[in-house]
Amino acid sequence: MYGYISIYFTPTEEERKSYLYYYCGLCHSLKENFGEFYRLTTVKEVVFFSMLNNPVESFNEFRCPYVGLKKRFKPENNSFMTPYAYLNLLIIYGKLLDYKLEGKPIPKKIFNKFETKLLEHFDPMTIKEYNHLLMKQQKVEEQNLDLDDYAKPSQEIMEMLFEKFFPQGYPATMPVVIAYLIYLVDSVYDFDKDIKKRNFNAIASSFGVKKLEELTQDQKERILFTYDLCSKEFVENIGEIANFNKYLVKKLATFSLIYHRNSVTKILDGGKKDERATNHSRANKKGRFQKPIFKI
Repeated sequence: MYGYISIYFTPTEEERKSYLYYYCGLCHSLKENFGEFYRLTTVKEVVFFSMLNNPVESFNEFRCPYVGLKKRFKPENNSFMTPYAYLNLLIIYGKLLDYKLEGKPIPKKIFNKFETKLLEHFDPMTIKEYNHLLMKQQKVEEQNLDLDDYAKPSQEIMEMLFEKFFPQGYPATMPVVIAYLIYLVDSVYDFDKDIKKRNFNAIASSFGVKKLEELTQDQKERILFTYDLCSKEFVENIGEIANFNKYLVKKLATFSLIYHRNSVTKILDGGKKDERATNHSRANKKGRFQKPIFKI
């Protein structure tokens, strides 16, 4: 879930240090592989992915200029983060392509630059398939379909990424539930903005509404039931793909899912969007992501 998995609890010092090991590691890897600017595009779900497959080893303590020279931690040997830096770049590339497919003017030279860098790590067929699935998503959104059907191309993208980053195997339901959770929460958080800008919104299209207040109680319950079902499957299976940090990743996932469940429920009940959810939506469009409970 792009930008949704964060620390929605007060971490112990050990948990904080462990999380920063991966977060700062990815940030530095983006700088090392692509340049200073790309540090601003750090995707928290990529941080989460890296925690599943890599152990915490030797730390390097440093002072980060981005947080007022406060003490932070990164891996002593950061080379294991390189594949995740490229995954981060692939996700940002996908967001730019999504904007382009929506009609926003993105210069071709930017895509060429991204593709050239991505081909240093991914094979051409992967990039071609990724582009195909994003265009398929756009075509699907042009049709009048059920809510579940809109998320299927996103599911295929998730399956492709899982095959690349979890070659040891994974529960077949994991890419499915992640895709549905992202699509569902995005549709709720971005509803008003999508309607205002006349952008596609899965909930608006599926249920034929222009305001969330127009949803029937049955429709609201269906949205929450889908969220709960996917969340349960996600939390129950996260341990199967976590080779390391099993306790911390399950805690991150559980608290994040609870937080967004409460936010989605509040919005569907007519309440205002939580400030952090608003920050997430705004920052997502810029390639950055929402504030966690503690500032990293």
